[in-house]
Amino acid sequence: MSEILSLAKAYESYFKIGAAFSPNSLEIHKDLLRTQFNSFTCENQMKYEPAEPLPGEFHFAPADSIANLARELGIKMRAHAPVWHTQTPDWMYQDGEQDADPELIYQRIDEHTKMMAARYNDVVYCWDVVNEATRDDAPAEGSGESDVYRNSRYFQLCGSEFITRAFKSMDKYSPDAQLFYNDYNECFPEKRERIVKLIRKLQEDGCRVDGFGMQQHYFFAPNYDELKRSIETYAGLGLRLHVTELDVSLMAVLNPTGDRIRPGDAAYDAYLKAALNPTPEQINAISEIYEKLFEIYRQYKDVIDCVTTWGVADDITWLDRFGTDPNAPKIKQYPLLFDMNHQPKPCVAQMIDAVK
Repeated sequence: MSEILSLAKAYESYFKIGAAFSPNSLEIHKDLLRTQFNSFTCENQMKYEPAEPLPGEFHFAPADSIANLARELGIKMRAHAPVWHTQTPDWMYQDGEQDADPELIYQRIDEHTKMMAARYNDVVYCWDVVNEATRDDAPAEGSGESDVYRNSRYFQLCGSEFITRAFKSMDKYSPDAQLFYNDYNECFPEKRERIVKLIRKLQEDGCRVDGFGMQQHYFFAPNYDELKRSIETYAGLGLRLHVTELDVSLMAVLNPTGDRIRPGDAAYDAYLKAALNPTPEQINAISEIYEKLFEIYRQYKDVIDCVTTWGVADDITWLDRFGTDPNAPKIKQYPLLFDMNHQPKPCVAQMIDAVK
């Protein structure tokens, strides 16, 4: 691919262009990885369950394969996301037949952090230390649940202290990398308020929090005004910002609801019918959304340091099966910047032209 169509090269003076991917992309997408991106993220391989499925039993090989390519190319990595309520094995919360007490959980987090940092510090410039620890909506009245924090097993056993301890452990073992909190629906006003409260609590607890990861999964048309408001809000906390998991699904074009359509919703059948036979115009509308998003990202280049897509090209994407009825046909979502044949979509040339 010609250098003129290298997004990473074109955006060097703006922000890094990243991709999150799994080891199967190393061969399938090798040309794109070598020419289009200058930041890598392991899609799942650095999370707890894949990395340490049993206490003290570390499986490094999958993450190593991606880290070794990064070392070969001189590319640094975002490390994602050790402390997360999903893909954390049950042993983290157990002490024999009983629940683990908080200090045992903190010890396990610390030991895991030490091992991961020692292995990858040379190639990692940023850690998503904790992922998705805020709740999506208000708790049920009388439930006694927090109005800020997700009612995960971590929170049930430790309260919010597990977040503080995770950041302090990572600061101890990876002092030269940036430490980020990462979350989704970060542009919804109510969720944004919860995220701000979480980050302020970490700051009050004396944690080093360098930045916030805005996931940016789009299942509906973006609210560009709320995106700008959110960038300004998070930057106002003194944070650097990364877009960490960007993709724009076909649902963002076909969805009139302003929220993700789920099986059983009134709009689901109509969405499914349209999604199985999208028109070229509908697929191209995804490119138009990317152009608008990158226009905003460029406006905030003083606070945004990296924009990462969750995947490399449309042939391999988690979204093909996400959020559908298990019995429904597979739906191609066309959510990335490069198509099924690894060719740049129209938006790529437009995004490069915009920074010439």
